[in-house]
Amino acid sequence: MSRLVDVLPPWRSPRWIVLGFLMTSFGWAPMMAMSSTAPPTAPLAVAYGAGLILYGFALLTVLRNAVEPAPVLAAGIQKTTLLIIVCSALWTPTHLWTESGETPWVWLAGFAIAACALLTWHCGVIAAVILGGAAALGGEIFDGSPIPSLLTTLGCALAAWATCHVLVWIHRLWLAAQDGREAHTELAAAQERLRVGRELHDVLGQRLTVIALKAELAADLARQDPDRAAAESESIRELANGTLHEARRAIHGESAIDLPTQLRSARLVLDSAGIDTTIDVEKPDLIPPPITNLLAMAVREAVTNLLRHSDARTASILISATTSMVTMRIVNDGARGKTSQTSTGGGTGLAALSARCAVMGASLVAGPIGENRFELSLASPRDSGKAP
Repeated sequence: MSRLVDVLPPWRSPRWIVLGFLMTSFGWAPMMAMSSTAPPTAPLAVAYGAGLILYGFALLTVLRNAVEPAPVLAAGIQKTTLLIIVCSALWTPTHLWTESGETPWVWLAGFAIAACALLTWHCGVIAAVILGGAAALGGEIFDGSPIPSLLTTLGCALAAWATCHVLVWIHRLWLAAQDGREAHTELAAAQERLRVGRELHDVLGQRLTVIALKAELAADLARQDPDRAAAESESIRELANGTLHEARRAIHGESAIDLPTQLRSARLVLDSAGIDTTIDVEKPDLIPPPITNLLAMAVREAVTNLLRHSDARTASILISATTSMVTMRIVNDGARGKTSQTSTGGGTGLAALSARCAVMGASLVAGPIGENRFELSLASPRDSGKAP
C-alpha cells in the first residue's frame, strides 16, 4: 500500500513542502557569499558562481535526504562528504575575494554543518569537526584570531539547525503516523482474511466430509438400489447448495454462530454419515449468549474432527447449565488412535478453540477415554461476560 505522500502531486507532498522551506532558509548562504565577494575578473566571477551553484546542489542532496523518514547512515555520509568537499573548495576564493568586514565563508560552513546535522547527528559531528577547523584556520590566517570565525560558524550552524529541526522532526512524525495507519489497515485486512479462512474451514469442514461419504454411498447403491442412490444424490445436491450459501455468507461476514443452528447441523451431518446421535440440552435458558456462542464453536469443531478422524457409529452431545456453571460433553466411539481426533492441522482446530475458552475463563479437555472412545469436555462459569 502506497503512502499518501506518494499519491499527492509533488507540489502538494509534505516532503516537498518541507524541502522547499529548508532550501528557502538555507539558500541565504550562497546568496550572502555571492553578494559579499568581488572576484577580480569576469571569468573568475563565473567560476565562483558555478562553485556556489554546486554548493547549492550538494546542500539540496543533503536536505533532500534529511526529509526521508529514516535516513541511511552510509548514504548520508556520502552526501555529507560531497558537501564538505565543495564547501572546502570555496574556502580559498571566498577568503581572498571577500569584501572588507565580511565573513561569507563562515556562513557557508555554518549552513553546511546545520544541513548535515539535520540528516543525522553523526554527519553533523563530522561536518562540524572539519568545517569548524577550517573556519578557525581562516580566522587565524586572515583575521589574526581563530575564535570569532569558529564561534560564528558554530553559532550559525546551531541557529539554522534549531530553526529547521522541529519542522523535520514533525515531518518524520507525520510519516511515522502514515506508516502506522498503513500497518493498521494491513492488519485489519489480514484479520479479515483469517476470519474468512476460519469461517470457511468451519463451514466447509462438516459439509464436505458428509458430501464425500454420501457420494461414496450413492456410488455403491447405483447398481443395487437405483432409487435410494437417486435419493442420496438429491441429498448431496441439497447439501452442496446449502454449503455454497453458507460459504457466501461467511465470506461476506454474515454467518451467525448460534447453538441451536449448530446442534441441528450436527444432527443432520451425523445422521447423514450413518452415526446414531443423541443430543440433550438441559436448561438452555440459563446459558448466556457469550457461552452459547462458545458452545456452538465447540460443537462445530468437535463434529468436524469426529467425521474426519474417527470411524464413529454413535455419538452423544450433552449440554447442561446450573446457576453457576455451564458444561458440555461430546463423546463418540470409533476413535482411530490416541491423538487422531485432536489433530489441528489447517483451519481453526482444537488449539484455537482452547485459546477461545481461555479468554472466557472456560476449560477445554479433549482426549481418548476407554478403549476406542473420544471425549471433548467444556466447562465455563455462567457469569463469564467476555465474548470469544
